[in-house]
Amino acid sequence: GLVAPDAAVLPNRKGDTEKAFAGATKVLEAEYFTPYLCHAPMEPMGATVLIKEGRVDAWASTQSGEAQLAGVAAALGVPPETVFFHKTQAGGGFGRRSGPDFIRQASLIAKAMPLGTPVKMLWTREEDTQHDLYRPLAMYKLKAGIDANGNVVGWQTRIASGSLINQFANLPLKDGIDGPATEGFAEFPYEVPNQRHEYIQRRTHIPIGFWRTVGWSQSPFAREQFIDELAVAAGKDPFEFRRKMLEHEKRPLGILEAAAKAAGWGKPLPKGVFRGIATTEPYGSYTAAVVELSVSDQGAIKIHRVVQAIDCGHVVNPDNIQAQLQGSTVFAATAAMWGEITVKDGRIEQGNFDNYRMMRMREMPKVETVLAPTGGFWGGVGEPGQAPFIPALCNAIFAATGKRIRTLPLKNQGFTLA
Repeated sequence: GLVAPDAAVLPNRKGDTEKAFAGATKVLEAEYFTPYLCHAPMEPMGATVLIKEGRVDAWASTQSGEAQLAGVAAALGVPPETVFFHKTQAGGGFGRRSGPDFIRQASLIAKAMPLGTPVKMLWTREEDTQHDLYRPLAMYKLKAGIDANGNVVGWQTRIASGSLINQFANLPLKDGIDGPATEGFAEFPYEVPNQRHEYIQRRTHIPIGFWRTVGWSQSPFAREQFIDELAVAAGKDPFEFRRKMLEHEKRPLGILEAAAKAAGWGKPLPKGVFRGIATTEPYGSYTAAVVELSVSDQGAIKIHRVVQAIDCGHVVNPDNIQAQLQGSTVFAATAAMWGEITVKDGRIEQGNFDNYRMMRMREMPKVETVLAPTGGFWGGVGEPGQAPFIPALCNAIFAATGKRIRTLPLKNQGFTLA
């Protein structure tokens, strides 16, 4: 019931999906769900504000000094040219420090004090967790048909989620489509003759905001697992199945092959160890991941190895790219295993790290990075590493257990991290 008949159709529609389904040998359908998430930076929201006659000084960790300056001016009702904003080192941002809500609060507190009184405001962990701008929840309803030769002849996507463009940025949606919510489907790389991708905005009372990797942190969980579902139905290897569907897409195919080669895809694994693979195209870059893991009878997942590959066009600082891919793996693994914000009686239930878990150092898997720049463009590196990891992880879990993960987090599916 989340997706209505009047959902907006994305421009990359082609062919006739219903006709393709009618002529398919097999038709598969699946629904995938991703929950609200908070940012949980190690440094909670905070700011310092000093109001003097004709001048306001403000200090904060931020991802947008311009937005913070405007927030101070709006909260105090003063001209922006009288506000002097001082950026400090960000104690973790991930999208959270782009909104000016916290500096507005600090400004109003300073306004209530005698003129010239410096005010430093720092939220508690509970305040930070329970007053976030959360990653939107989303549901993906996917349908695809394959022919007798195992070729995908039709694909249909229906997406329901909040809109960051409309609800956070307060901008109108062009043709009813939210760009971040449709990432991964609006730029659909796989060769399918008949496609239809739809989106509808679903508002709730929960405030939403940009979360690291934005729509690419969610949509590959659905898209890349459904590709694996189709490969299984067609009786084909997930890597080879993707290769055939990407044969006309040079860069997505190249990074997929680079990751598979580095991981030794196709070579025997130790007994009880299984692999999963996924590929994505986030932020102007091309990424792929392979995850090797084992799962105990009690559902304890041990991640033995992660291969993260990226083609970002040009490479300037290889060490920085490696660090970003490793950091993305930490972020994505944490979200996959434990990430979930829930609401009860109008309040966020989670408050601190006891019930909004973070990955610990001893749990961190080995991450091997593959830099495969092809030149000719400049892609991002800070966020793309998250995109392929979660579906690769879940595809490996399916290979190990036969259980398809269609709802996150994994803690709700009976899994723990060894």
